[in-house]
Amino acid sequence: MTGGSFQDEAATDTNVFIHLLNPQNNPDGHINGLLGRLAEQRVALLVDDGGRIIGEYNQQLREVLRGQDDRDEIHILRYWVLSAPRRAVQVSGNDALMTAIRRVIDEQSETVDRIFVYVALKEGRVLISNDERHIVTGPPRESGQSPRRNRILNNTRRLRPDGAAIMNSREAYERI
Repeated sequence: MTGGSFQDEAATDTNVFIHLLNPQNNPDGHINGLLGRLAEQRVALLVDDGGRIIGEYNQQLREVLRGQDDRDEIHILRYWVLSAPRRAVQVSGNDALMTAIRRVIDEQSETVDRIFVYVALKEGRVLISNDERHIVTGPPRESGQSPRRNRILNNTRRLRPDGAAIMNSREAYERI
């Protein structure tokens, strides 16, 4: 994993927001701390210009956000999904960067995962993702290989600016 910097923008996978609400994935509140610090620093969400990332946020978090739950986690989610600053990144489905990402994240159904990776790498920013199977580590069939995030970063080294990184929420929390 390279250094990576949050600077003023980061891409945040939907599963980080979902894990915020799950004590098994967030037993010590590290995701609360991470998202709170990023909000304090006014870090913008990197999203795609085609609306796929926002669409996934809305689809997977809609019911939670509509509820009357008043926990801190719901307020944090509402900020990130409804109010946080964001910047749309133009995505090309067939340029060299996307082709390199697709060589590693080769599952046909993982289009949005590839887009999360693409927007972060294209901008030389951090992707925060807890998707061990598709982004961070890889599926069991790849157990003899290096983690997917390492392969993605290595394969895209000449295709992206410096500063890009892929880390899970705990690593990001420790970094910030």
